[in-house]
Amino acid sequence: MRIIQTSAYILFLLFSLQLSAQDYVDVKLGETKSNNTIEVNFSGVKKKTKKDEDYYRVTLTVTNLGPSWSNIFTTAVKNYIKSDKSAVAEVNFLNATGRGMSATTGKLFGNQITIQVPFKCKKCPAPKKKDEDPYNHYVETYVIGTEFLNGSSVFHSFSIRVPAGAIPDARVMLK
Repeated sequence: MRIIQTSAYILFLLFSLQLSAQDYVDVKLGETKSNNTIEVNFSGVKKKTKKDEDYYRVTLTVTNLGPSWSNIFTTAVKNYIKSDKSAVAEVNFLNATGRGMSATTGKLFGNQITIQVPFKCKKCPAPKKKDEDPYNHYVETYVIGTEFLNGSSVFHSFSIRVPAGAIPDARVMLK
């Protein structure tokens, strides 16, 4: 019985830590809202109205006003594939219809941290200058993580549809 109580307490503690790490910001089109460390700007223009729906092209911008953060990968990758773990923010367009391949959700990602690794290539042509180091002549770039620096911004544009006459609104979950 004591083990069950202890494991339930640990699960509750982990769940509450997860909830406290994520902040939600509700914004309407044309608004800029901020919490302690993040500023969210939601802007856009109405493109047209068709079949009782308004077409909008919206841009969501997230600016870091707090400390810089970085996410370093356990292994460097040559081709970076964006994943949920490396997202800075997730957005849900609350009144978007999603018809016609328009967005209802989206993610914003931080900047990539890259490193250049020199290598010697036996089958590659020799360096053009004879005094050039063959080890530093050929380099490959690897992604070792993502970062979101203090004062920097990330943005993404989305095409959404909302019911005619409605103003787009969004809920942004900051990670």
